[in-house]
Amino acid sequence: MFDLQEIATIAGGRLLDEQAAFLRPKRIVHDSRLVETGDLFAALPGERADGHAFVADAFERGACAALVSAADEVSSRTSNQIVVSDVLCALQAIAGAWRTQLPGTFIAITGSNGKTTTRALLAHLLGGLPEAFEAPKNFNTEIGLPLAILAMPETARIGVFELGADRPGDIGKLAEILRPDLGIITSVGPSHLDRFGSVERVAAEKASLAEALPDNALLFVNADSAPLARHLNEEAPPCRLLRAGLERGGIVARVERSVPWIELVVEEPALRLSAPLLGRHNARNLLLAALAALELGISPATIAQRAASFEPVSHRLQRLEAPFGAILDDTYNANPASTEEALRVLAGFGSASARRIFVFGDMRDLGRISDAEHRRIAELALDVGVDRIFPVGDLATSACRAAALAISRFVSRQELGHAIVEDACGETVVLVKGSRTLALDGLVSDLRALST
Repeated sequence: MFDLQEIATIAGGRLLDEQAAFLRPKRIVHDSRLVETGDLFAALPGERADGHAFVADAFERGACAALVSAADEVSSRTSNQIVVSDVLCALQAIAGAWRTQLPGTFIAITGSNGKTTTRALLAHLLGGLPEAFEAPKNFNTEIGLPLAILAMPETARIGVFELGADRPGDIGKLAEILRPDLGIITSVGPSHLDRFGSVERVAAEKASLAEALPDNALLFVNADSAPLARHLNEEAPPCRLLRAGLERGGIVARVERSVPWIELVVEEPALRLSAPLLGRHNARNLLLAALAALELGISPATIAQRAASFEPVSHRLQRLEAPFGAILDDTYNANPASTEEALRVLAGFGSASARRIFVFGDMRDLGRISDAEHRRIAELALDVGVDRIFPVGDLATSACRAAALAISRFVSRQELGHAIVEDACGETVVLVKGSRTLALDGLVSDLRALST
């Protein structure tokens, strides 16, 4: 890490305590609750709270300095401050400068669905390389990505990162900081449509990753995505495209099994992969990760061996055992494409006689298509053989009513949990799916506790 004076210079700021100029922070942290001795605390403004309110707390926890836009004079212990005009811009500038110090190969992964699973898969396939680094959690935003880059050690030779996009232009801004050498686009679907307006605009945003790659760099693309294919064909990017999919592409994989685990076969290059994942969408994620690992020098035998030992990411269509059968925990987030895929997994999971329950949470941020997509998902659940739907949220409830489904309203999460457990009879599979703001992971915990 840079010393405090170097950080101040990069950020265009002023270090208040010049005697601390050569002090090197251990990490840069933006949550005061996570500060450890030797960390630099970045006092970022937020929607719910301003980080400047927690500067004193950060120093009490052992911070060696704070990055602020207004000096805090509350305590003499807060004298090691770097004052800048904008903390977020300063954080991004520091990350960009650190990126220039790192000689490794940087991989950027984006897509409407599957970013985190593909990142975790690729990092796991590279796990035999001690110099491989994986961005923590889902640090893929204008705040998270800089923190992820700053966490990458100088000894790393490969870094695997996600790029998220909540609004037009996000991919370009994040790629400018990361400067990736290789890219993966997992999917394009109806997400954040309240800000993008259409799937075509989402596709254009994801496809813009191609423009951020160096000439002749390699971009792995989901060839089964028609909107993505249209944009990449129209733009004719300077980078090389490797299109791979389950239906079309330069490399086409055959899915021999998608439930209760994935078995995938590629003729050329010769790959036979098995992984404890669910669904054809995850088969595409596995395919793209495996092809990227091959490009990075991992042998087919090692890829096959490590794919089999992969542990699914929590709350991303994660299979959990329960006394009544199984819970499919897909509570991290939801949009129509990912919910449709999850429903098809539910339909094929367990024995033919298993009872199938769908906890249908609202899919947020869909803009003008919200009502129609919620109604379509409710009808699809019936078409694939779901036995009972429990809607959570006004959008899902209205859609179920429009589809003439008998529904019940519950005053609490605990009451809903009891109703689901009571409804389970014999072998039962419960899919819990909804937008992150609903916090349905709590319901999953309730279901596991109630059924023991």
